Amino acid sequence: MRLTVPRRGGWRAWGAVRTEFEHALAGAVDPAIATAEIASELRRGADYVWVTITLTVAAADVADALALAWDAFGSAARDDTAGWEVTAAAAEVQPELLLTGASGSPPASVPSPAG
Repeated sequence: MRLTVPRRGGWRAWGAVRTEFEHALAGAVDPAIATAEIASELRRGADYVWVTITLTVAAADVADALALAWDAFGSAARDDTAGWEVTAAAAEVQPELLLTGASGSPPASVPSPAG
């Protein structure tokens, strides 16, 4: 999943906290989060940097995945939530591809183990 949140203060403010945020994000303690990292940083005007993080989350459904990702972001942001424009956050969730079709048999592009 991808989570994009604007960081207030521009490049200089983001640069001052980036390393700490990145370390905290990578050290996410929830075992449901397999990976979490900064994927991109895009400057939007003088006052904002749009920070996109990618996470691999094991969850029963989209709502659980979003909650786990948001908790990981909040933990990484720590006491600096005022530095983020959380009302403009956006998330993109992409479920793991199913390995079997609706009938229980492999899709046409995946060879069957029998042959």
